[in-house]
Amino acid sequence: MVTDWILVRRVAAELDADLRGARIAGAGVLDDGRFALRIAGRRGHPAATLAVDLFGSPPLVGWEDAELAVDEPGWARAIAAGVRGMRIAGVRSRPGDRVLALDLGTTSRFGVTAGATLILELVPRFGNALLIRDRIVVAAAKQFSPAENEVRSVTVGGPYRPPPLAATPRVPRGLEGRVPDAETLAPLYVYREEGRLVAAHVVPLPQYAGLEETRADRLLPLWGEARTGAAGRQAGDALERRRTALAGRISKRLAAAEVELARLDARRDDVAGRDRLRAAGDALHTYGGSIPPGATRFVVPDEPPWEIELDPTLDAKANAARAFARYRKAADALPHLERRRAALAAKRAGLDELAFEVERVDAAGLAEVAGILDTLEGRTAEAPRPGVQRRPLRFERPSGARIFVGRSPGENVEVTFRIARPDDLWFHARGVPGSHVVLQAPPGADAPAADLDAAADLAARHSRARGAPRVEIDFTERKYVRRQRAAAPGMVWYTNARTRVGIPDRAASA
Repeated sequence: MVTDWILVRRVAAELDADLRGARIAGAGVLDDGRFALRIAGRRGHPAATLAVDLFGSPPLVGWEDAELAVDEPGWARAIAAGVRGMRIAGVRSRPGDRVLALDLGTTSRFGVTAGATLILELVPRFGNALLIRDRIVVAAAKQFSPAENEVRSVTVGGPYRPPPLAATPRVPRGLEGRVPDAETLAPLYVYREEGRLVAAHVVPLPQYAGLEETRADRLLPLWGEARTGAAGRQAGDALERRRTALAGRISKRLAAAEVELARLDARRDDVAGRDRLRAAGDALHTYGGSIPPGATRFVVPDEPPWEIELDPTLDAKANAARAFARYRKAADALPHLERRRAALAAKRAGLDELAFEVERVDAAGLAEVAGILDTLEGRTAEAPRPGVQRRPLRFERPSGARIFVGRSPGENVEVTFRIARPDDLWFHARGVPGSHVVLQAPPGADAPAADLDAAADLAARHSRARGAPRVEIDFTERKYVRRQRAAAPGMVWYTNARTRVGIPDRAASA
């Protein structure tokens, strides 16, 4: 949403009507870094916070239901000390510039009057907040000297010089001669596209004639909506960038695992020819007398005939001994290759599971997956950010049974190893990544078939096969499920499984 000095003037008029006579209870920053004033005693309103996104693009002002942060930068503490307890005498704007001025005043118990001005410069990428007393800068969010800016300087203790203006205030193109007085507070023209706020102004904007047009009485709530939408889109974009980066890391590790598995399979296939080596040794012992010295090959007269490569420097007996030695070496290597392949296949399955989690988890789950991947790669995992821990999904069945569904590696561990009891039934989609689902039967009874179907449907819906019409679901008692050692959280082995068909579209939406 684009802002200009005309909209800033409208905001000043709205704030003047809201804040005239209100007392400032505090000032500082919010947790997201925005400067804020805590206002007490607004006429007809409870105490609230006026937040100013000084350094946004565009900078926006709006009311927030938020508390000031505990840790504040020095400039914010200095402004807070200067304005706390003062009353707002009025809010002004400067024609042609995106600057708000809050005139402040207070009278001591001895009748001494003191005044100050809080200046909010709402210039994209160059915003500032300054407390001015007797035209001297008392505190400022940003300071810069004449050496840094030849046109204008801002230094604490120095005189305040407003941003320079053009000789004639610039009116945005298309609005010439159509700018109403700010004091009229006439309804605004609001333009949306598919419900998303695109623009708002005090006059109609012909360039948006094709969009949905409505009217609104106040600009401040629209600015709040614009900021929330922009923040949500930025957060969503950042989340998707992180999701893509994690998916790329997992894809590289999966590709490396596939290459190593192919190499192991080639070695295993080569080792699988060990029986032919033993047969070659037996044949050389049997037919050794008929093999001439210096021969490079010998055709065994079996049905069908087959050929043995020979070392011409060795006699038949020595060639047979070499074949037996190669046979023993290959036989000894096979168990090691099988163990290595099993471990690598489990690793690949774990990575495939993480790839599935990256596709479906939210921001908190993505951080969890990133930590798991860091650990697998030998990196120092990032400390989890504090926040409200999401609980697994829980469904209450008419029979009295309960179904729990994990939606991340951590939730899968929670469902299987903390919530589930030994005889509870555990469900998982067969052969594909998916959620752990636990069915707790009604007290003193077996789970009815409808509950088994519901659990299987949920396991199907919360799996990579959720797009299929029917999904095979393995289920077993929880006591037959065990963690995989040295694997990602949520990776398990299970035995004594039965199979049920889950129908994703039939499952309750989650």
